Amino acid sequence: MIEESRAEIVRFRQAAHAGTVEFDPEAARRCADFYDRQADQLIQLRQRLEDAADPHGFGGLISAQQLQAGFGHKARDTAALLDHYIEAAYRMKEAFLLSGGLYEEADAANAAAVRAIEARIPR
Repeated sequence: MIEESRAEIVRFRQAAHAGTVEFDPEAARRCADFYDRQADQLIQLRQRLEDAADPHGFGGLISAQQLQAGFGHKARDTAALLDHYIEAAYRMKEAFLLSGGLYEEADAANAAAVRAIEARIPR
């Protein structure tokens, strides 16, 4: 599903860049603002998941430690998955800005998408 959505976003971005999809600049900016807010909300959710990735208070039993590790692992996996959605939101923002001829703002959205991709790369 992520790959299909990514492909659709790429097609939209290419059409906007080529000028085959055009929006009024103000309408494009309003759509871009929607995706910017979505990215902000996803970033906040990701931060909460990162905080939950190291749960405490499960006790000292082996089963409790296993449960604690399992919850931490699920939180980390979900946080990593959110990076894909954050990138998608910035890519949609970029595409809408391109469709409105707002190229400088689109470049900034592209830079934000690149940062979201870099966040997924293990260091």
